[in-house]
Amino acid sequence: MMKSIKQHPILLVAFISVFLFGSCRVALVPAYDANLLSQIDATSKQVDKFYLSMLETTTKENDGRKYELFANDYVNIEVELNSLLTKNKIKPLNENSTRICEITLQLWQKYKEEHKEKNTLSDGLIKLNRQTFSDLFYAMQVAEKGKDMANNPPK
Repeated sequence: MMKSIKQHPILLVAFISVFLFGSCRVALVPAYDANLLSQIDATSKQVDKFYLSMLETTTKENDGRKYELFANDYVNIEVELNSLLTKNKIKPLNENSTRICEITLQLWQKYKEEHKEKNTLSDGLIKLNRQTFSDLFYAMQVAEKGKDMANNPPK
């Protein structure tokens, strides 16, 4: 056996390499942040309540959905979305979650401007906007929870 190893040093190096690298793990996934997940959940609820309240308690008639009635809520939610974006940007290896937050913020600003320009929203548009944000927040939640699973795989 020793004679065989001396004749084939490459086999020895290959065997040792497989053993060493097989026991190593490289994590290219950002760290899970429970506080960030909690903020995502809270902001998601805030947006959902915003659209549900608008749908259930107002109508297009008599300027019930004019922009100025909702301007303060738009600002409060945009502050939360900016905070989520900033927190995601500062985490290393977090490009995907950052991009989801950027898209969410861009759409929020776009829909806010559309509401401001038209000074009303139809029931259909409220439902569509609500579903869009529900999907985006779900993507944020899955991305953050996935980091926990990647860094702490089930046994």
